[in-house]
Amino acid sequence: MVQDYLISQDRPIAEVAVSDPEVKLSPDTITIPVKLCNLPPLNAIANQVLALSTDPEVNFGKLSAIMNRDPAFAADVLFLANSSLFGFSQRMHVLRHAIAVLGLDRIQALAVTVAMRGFTGQPNALVRQCWQHSAACALVCEAIAPVFGVTGDVAYTVGLMHDIGLLGFVKCYPQEAQAVLNDTFETTGQVLAAERAMLNVDHSQAGGWLVKNWALPSTFAECCEHHHDPLSPRDSELLKVVKAGCRIADALSFAAFKYSNSLSYDEVIDSLAVDRPQAEFPSGTDLHDSVEARLANFT
Repeated sequence: MVQDYLISQDRPIAEVAVSDPEVKLSPDTITIPVKLCNLPPLNAIANQVLALSTDPEVNFGKLSAIMNRDPAFAADVLFLANSSLFGFSQRMHVLRHAIAVLGLDRIQALAVTVAMRGFTGQPNALVRQCWQHSAACALVCEAIAPVFGVTGDVAYTVGLMHDIGLLGFVKCYPQEAQAVLNDTFETTGQVLAAERAMLNVDHSQAGGWLVKNWALPSTFAECCEHHHDPLSPRDSELLKVVKAGCRIADALSFAAFKYSNSLSYDEVIDSLAVDRPQAEFPSGTDLHDSVEARLANFT
């Protein structure tokens, strides 16, 4: 049996075994496996770059200084800025120039891409299966963001991190994760139930806890925790994009989990088109081909 920390949604309660009969759990308590609790955060520089999104006083000089504290990370960001993944028209050789040209949102997207590559580590089959879905979701979110009035770079960044809990499972508990990832389900509800049966928590809850523990902006936690929830008009526009992006990535054959009866792209779009004209979404074929081509740059 997995030894666990018992964690509230906001802060640690105690280091105890799940089976301890003296433990009294409040309704807002979730159980986080101990290895996930000990998982190191994303690159510290990337965390600081993300935190700057809430700083109204941020300036390019400050951002450049923070990123240059880790020359290897800064070099990776600059390399990615010049790659075909983002397709910028001009080559950039100095980080400060890149920041000035691209702006905070795009630099955050680049920084998170580099950090997430480092977080996933040496890819194996399970990591690639989950990473492909996360990357595809990010690219889909970027493509459909204008339909929801959301900045494409912001949608990309949150979409890339929406399944951080699942990637954490694969890193910390590969055998348990493999059992779920190799199974076939009818609904995402069944997936989440299977994860809870294995690890006492599902990847949505785990992802929300991780990004809160890493002190990332609250929008990341919201999208990690609720991206599998039913679509709702009460959702924030960014959460709507991530929910849609996750479902569309699945429909375009970039799913992390195996489903016996997946929705088609048109069926997903129909479910979104109550207040979003279907004509505003790209064609499924064009979107699939674009995502597939750009995914080659994520490896």
